[in-house]
Formats: sequence, C-alpha cells, structure tokens
Amino acid sequence: MKIINSLSELSNDFPMGSSLTLGNFDGIHLGHQSLLQRTVTEAKARQIPSVVVTYFPNPAVVLGKRENFKYLSSQSIKTQLIESFQIDYLIELPFTESLSKMSAEAFLEDIIIGQLHAKYIVIGYNHFFGSNRRGDYQLLKDNANKYSYDVELQEAVSLEGEKISSSYIRKKIESGDLRTANELLGRTFFLEGRIMEGQKRGRTIQYPTANLEIPTDVILPAIGVYACYTHVQGKKFPSMVNVGLNPTFDGQTIHIESHIFDFSGDIYGETMQIHFVEKIRDEKKFDGIDALRGQLALDEKNSREILSRSN
Repeated sequence: MKIINSLSELSNDFPMGSSLTLGNFDGIHLGHQSLLQRTVTEAKARQIPSVVVTYFPNPAVVLGKRENFKYLSSQSIKTQLIESFQIDYLIELPFTESLSKMSAEAFLEDIIIGQLHAKYIVIGYNHFFGSNRRGDYQLLKDNANKYSYDVELQEAVSLEGEKISSSYIRKKIESGDLRTANELLGRTFFLEGRIMEGQKRGRTIQYPTANLEIPTDVILPAIGVYACYTHVQGKKFPSMVNVGLNPTFDGQTIHIESHIFDFSGDIYGETMQIHFVEKIRDEKKFDGIDALRGQLALDEKNSREILSRSN
C-alpha cells in the first residue's frame, strides 16, 4: 500500500481512474470494513487502484467541536488495519482550517476528480465533506453524469438493532463493555506501546507485570481488571491486565499492567500490544497483601476461563 500524506506527492498515479472511499475511519469497525471491501471489490472488477481518503487530525478536533478527543486506534495502527484489506493507496489529508473551508464542489472537482480520477465512489451514510458538511451522497449522485463516475451509498451497518459508529464504540470502551465493543469492531480492541519499568511490586506477590507506556491520544478502557491477550516478541500470551490507580498502594496516576501467564523474561523496552477481551471486575482497595494476592489468584482463574472460551 502506498501512503500519501500530501496531494502534491501524486504524479499521474491514476491514469485509468480509481475506486475510492473517504471518511475518518477511526477504529476500522464493521461499518468501515464494509466500505473498504466494496472499494477493493470494485477496484478489482474495473482493474483500477483502490484508494482510501482520510484525514488527520480528526476534523472535530481542528474545528473545536470535541475537547480531549481520543481515537480508537493510533495512526500507525489505523494504517496497518486499512492495509490489511489490500487497499492500494491510503491518502491521509492533513485536516486544516483552510481545508475545512473548501467547498464540497471544489473538493469533488479538484481532488476526487481532478487528482484521483475517481470512477467509482462509495460513501458512508454519515460522512460529509467540504465546508458546512455539504458534501454527501446526494451531491455525489447529482454530479455522477457530469464527471462520469458511479457512486454507491453504504447504509448503516447495525448489530442487534444498534447502528455501528466510532462514537458508540468509544462509549462502550469507556464503560468497560469490551465484549460489545469488540463485536462492533469485528476484532479485539487493543493498545500498543513500549514496556516501561514499573515499581516491581508484582514480583513480591508472585504476579509480575509488564507496564504499558500510556498512549496519550488513544481512548483507554474503564478502570478495572480485564482478561486479555498480550502480544510481545512476536507471540501471543493469555494474560490479565489492570487498568487503574493501584489503590492498595495509594497510587495517584493511572497504570496499565499486564500479568502474562506462563511467561518469564526481560522485555523492558519492547513493544507490546494488549488485546482486551472482557472486563472481570472493578478495581478496589484491599486491606493488605494477602487479600490482594488471594483476589489476583481468583482473577487469574476467571481470566483463563474467559480466554479459553474466546479461542
């Protein structure tokens, strides 16, 4: 997949046209996946490149509509997920105030047609482009004959009667309902980061942990204990993970600590992914080390049972 961060990098890349979709694609959930699949299917049928147009930062951030906005996945993970659908080109437009003021008609004529030579466009029901969000399926449909392309509207993808959206998934993760979030994502929600050196208290109670560097722009699950899979050194390990403040030890800052089952080794500085399967319990303060150790043993038992069912 070729990644384009500026339209100036394009140089007659689409002489035969392109099959294109556009959107924010935060999280690459089931609705996004349907758009990507249609884009690739049409590209192959027409023997033209498949193209995804997206934006960074999220327009809501630039326009001041959402404070403290957190993404469902980092930019690097978003790129990897899009590439997994065999997309040929990822065009990540820097979203600026000037771009937000570009009319939908100009965006269509200058970018979608003028530079990407779209022959097929599929757009989600809730995506808009151009100033005042005037660019939508109807505008694309009205101009299809003028610019000689086909356009398709992707209706909402629903799960158990609920429309799938990035904002809805974000709420589920923030509430700790990872089971539902994962169903909506069509994959497990995960965090990625470097393993940092912690306080090493886990070693003293037979539950050593790998401490994840806290991502600053990605949403975190609700505080609590989770059954997870931890990916490190190219392998996948069952684990239990605490997202919280360590109240038993008078913690003041949030930590994400993974106790990896049946594992030993020095992995400080390594990159780690934590895939959240299901929340086990809320975080709580214990009267002492023995009470904490007893609860951790129960957490391990519950985690292993949950993970054995998830395979």
